Amino acid sequence: MQLIKKIGNWLKHVFELEKFDYEKIVIEKEVVDGILELAQMTSPKEFIAFLEGRQRKKVLRIYGLAYQEYFANEHSTLSKINFPITSRIVGSVHSHPGPSNKPSGADLRFFSKRGMVHLIIKSPYREKDIQAYDIKGNKIVFEVVG
Repeated sequence: MQLIKKIGNWLKHVFELEKFDYEKIVIEKEVVDGILELAQMTSPKEFIAFLEGRQRKKVLRIYGLAYQEYFANEHSTLSKINFPITSRIVGSVHSHPGPSNKPSGADLRFFSKRGMVHLIIKSPYREKDIQAYDIKGNKIVFEVVG
């Protein structure tokens, strides 16, 4: 158990997650458009991608999507995670093919290990169908810019 904790702390350091202390989250419109397109394209299966971003002052700006190989069906996704150390991964995004964008138990376990901001988009995959969550599954507010 101690080894797992040490690895978790090392990953937080490598991905600079301990630095995130933001008051505002902004997501570039191009990222949102990419999320909408991916969700519509992969439906009825789920998709998963990772959010690239950077914090400046107290604003976390999400500016890109990063992709990894993943396996999906109508109920879940499983991703291989193999990003270069220089990546600026700040969270994840995935789709739910049904009418709910609330995190499942599996989502919450994933959130606690993979970044600070997690987006879930539900069907029918419009901008207003995206909800953001923190690592504990609490809803958080974001703004789309650009």
